Amino acid sequence: MTPPAQLQHLVTEIVRGFPSARIEFDPFPSGVCVVHVLLNGREFELDYSPERGTGVSENFDDTPPFIGADEAFESLDAATNRFKALLASAARGETRPSPFATMALHDKPSSD
Repeated sequence: MTPPAQLQHLVTEIVRGFPSARIEFDPFPSGVCVVHVLLNGREFELDYSPERGTGVSENFDDTPPFIGADEAFESLDAATNRFKALLASAARGETRPSPFATMALHDKPSSD
């Protein structure tokens, strides 16, 4: 199965826009694709599944493997836009947010 054009364009944009980034792009025969980027000491991952949607995460040194995405998107375009925003934040040298601020998908922020 050919990866979606949005992901191919995303990888091209990352290569051109963030030349110091280390990129891994893994398209699997099932249609699932993983984009993994290291940039300025920060680590990001976009996981796409044709049946299950797309997840975007920032991984930390103590992030356990296979725990699921920090944010889930039904739209691949929305997920790639969020991914690019995280990369831009890293490129500007912004510090990463606390991993303790991450919520599970079913959690809702308090209204305090």
